Amino acid sequence: MNEVRPDFQELFDEHKYEFLGYLDELLQIPSVNGNATFEAPFGIGPKRALEYMLALSKKLGFRTGSVSNCVGWAEYGPEDAEEYFGVLGHIDVVDVEDDWSYPPFKLTQVDNMMYGRGALDNKGPLMSTLFALYLLKLQGIKLNKRVRIMFGTDEESGSRDIPYYLKKQKPPYAGYTPDCKFPIVYGERGLVDLTVSQTVDDGSSDQIESISGQFDRSYIPDYAKFQLSDGTWKEFTGKKAPSNAPDMADNVLPKVADNLVGLAGQTGDFFMWLSAKLSSQYDGKNLGLNFADEASGSLQLSLYKIEKKDNKLSFNISMRYPISITEDKVINQLKSQLNDGMSVTVNRSFPSKLSEKNQDYIKRFSNIYEEDTGLDGTPVTTTGATYARAMPNIVAFGPSFPGQKGIAHKGDEWLQFSDWQMMMEVYYDCFINELC
Repeated sequence: MNEVRPDFQELFDEHKYEFLGYLDELLQIPSVNGNATFEAPFGIGPKRALEYMLALSKKLGFRTGSVSNCVGWAEYGPEDAEEYFGVLGHIDVVDVEDDWSYPPFKLTQVDNMMYGRGALDNKGPLMSTLFALYLLKLQGIKLNKRVRIMFGTDEESGSRDIPYYLKKQKPPYAGYTPDCKFPIVYGERGLVDLTVSQTVDDGSSDQIESISGQFDRSYIPDYAKFQLSDGTWKEFTGKKAPSNAPDMADNVLPKVADNLVGLAGQTGDFFMWLSAKLSSQYDGKNLGLNFADEASGSLQLSLYKIEKKDNKLSFNISMRYPISITEDKVINQLKSQLNDGMSVTVNRSFPSKLSEKNQDYIKRFSNIYEEDTGLDGTPVTTTGATYARAMPNIVAFGPSFPGQKGIAHKGDEWLQFSDWQMMMEVYYDCFINELC
């Protein structure tokens, strides 16, 4: 590896300002999922971002293509090669709220920090793979295999883009998504998102005028308020965190439940159950859901919404369960703890994903990661639901380094410039190792 390439630092320094300019241009496109419209299946924003990436890829000298304005790609290497190595990232982003100190839709650099929506999830890391390949191309290094860097447009809203792609294109023989963490992730926990509802037929729900806040399945809420029919109201603030990191949050919803346990009738019973069974726990212990295994750790439970609509009360939770546990076991255990009259609706679910961690390329990439970073490259598991679930033969590999957690889906989303350079070097070396 080191005999093939020149000093990476010199290569990077020569082009870093150019690369930063391209990243800034992409971050300025607010590629939040929107209503489908003409030739924009996931809204205008994701389509504009896709058009930008295709134009940039052509400018950098890569072959390009796309399927139905859902997934585009930049390609390099032997054009007639039947199989290809794949990198799958996404250029759609979650929306922003009023928790930013910097303009969300542009690149802001403060010392070593780079701020902007999509800086980490996932525009910055995806562009680092494109730039790594570009540095390899600039040297005229001949590739023996074809490589395709794919730009997805709907990861944040369910990965509806990938089935379109797979109808028209074969999957890669192997590859990775820079949409999780380092080192290589060989296993992803199962995820199930549920609504638990209770119809209140004794009239007691009229005690509540409204429950509102900033509720989204992608994060633990940091603001909520309720108003009672007698005019009483309270609001609560906490600390937001991604839904796969509930331990880093100060969830406001248990505070709402605790303040409503004294209401009369079925409504009071509902909040008493919620307060007792969930409280501020995130391991599901009081529900008997504290499953765990050695490979992937303990179940994580995230309460992210409480709603009152007409005479129905409900709450939403997502659970990320260990790879050795089944969804049926999780749901059946939850149902065994519910009050009479409570029902469960599954909103979305993903079974656990497990790849063979002793695959040749995984071992080679793990060694490269160790050599370049000096860190332990032993493959790991994750609580996140990554793009790797959507496409065969893909594992997650980057971008967050050990100890970095709870950055995405919040205000002031960040990526360190030094980390951006390091991940680019790792990807550059992996490309040389796999493709040359």
